[in-house]
Amino acid sequence: MFSAPSEHILLSQTREVAKLLKENDNYLICPHIHPDPDSIGSAVGLYLGLRKLGKQVQIYLPEATPPYMDYLLQHADVQLEQPLDMNLKMIFVDLGTPKQLHPAVKLVNPWLDLDHHLGPVSFTKYAFVDQYSPATADIVFRVLKDLRCPMDKTIATVLYSALVFDTRNLTTPTTLPETLHQAADLIRSGADPTYVNQMLNQQKPINLMRLMGEAFSKIHSTLDDTLVWAVITEEMLTRHGVEETECDYLISDLLTVATAEVILLFKETNQGYVKVSWRSKCHVDVNLIARQFGGGGHRFACGARINLPLKQTVRQVIAATQQVMEAALIAA
Repeated sequence: MFSAPSEHILLSQTREVAKLLKENDNYLICPHIHPDPDSIGSAVGLYLGLRKLGKQVQIYLPEATPPYMDYLLQHADVQLEQPLDMNLKMIFVDLGTPKQLHPAVKLVNPWLDLDHHLGPVSFTKYAFVDQYSPATADIVFRVLKDLRCPMDKTIATVLYSALVFDTRNLTTPTTLPETLHQAADLIRSGADPTYVNQMLNQQKPINLMRLMGEAFSKIHSTLDDTLVWAVITEEMLTRHGVEETECDYLISDLLTVATAEVILLFKETNQGYVKVSWRSKCHVDVNLIARQFGGGGHRFACGARINLPLKQTVRQVIAATQQVMEAALIAA
């Protein structure tokens, strides 16, 4: 089911978003597929803020999330099945394209998209996209501020969690002085950095640690160890009893390799595709590579889902990544 918008309006200011949200009602907020803490935290923060303003709002999440994110969802009205109601205005957070939606999501009334990824958005009636924003949570924070929404401890906690996750603990190139001021505002409003760090970074189950050990014992590298990658097979996930979504963030550990400039994580899924994640230490635009495979994201953090066998996927992606890295080296 798809109700295409009759027009598409790209908004340029968060106050325009705030005006729309204030003037309308009945919202259904949708994170992207396999949502990360920025997508979940932004969705819940917006949900709580709109509820404070007396709006009717729900979150639609048709899939299970890793247990470490439960604390972000506990205060939200989460629907496991989509209410197919044309009066509900669908709001998407942290979403650059409908390809990033769960297959169960129906675009019944695609009304607004809030995002910070690269690329044009045209599947909703309205969109606010700030590719220079460090996280979608930053956009939601600014919108709630424009709405004069009172900030409480719960909203501050979910938005702070989203912000520090997507900025790798406030260290990515998009982290600006304003980002640190925003983090400080959220802490003043009740977010506890120690608690958030425990929830986000200290919740790995022991079977996941064992899988990580196996994956990292077989780590690969080339180009004088500047390109580093690890592979997680479906068999490894089954043998260790780990859900596919639980190991999305192992790539952060690969970033600690001293010589690495570009890091890749290949994850074989039981849905028949391979999930590929790229990270760059700021010298190579890996989004150029992800787009070759129908993916996307940021210049230094992106991903793609590739419908090819694992070995073929690894071979093609490594070749394309090497080519871009070698070109970047020559240009430098």
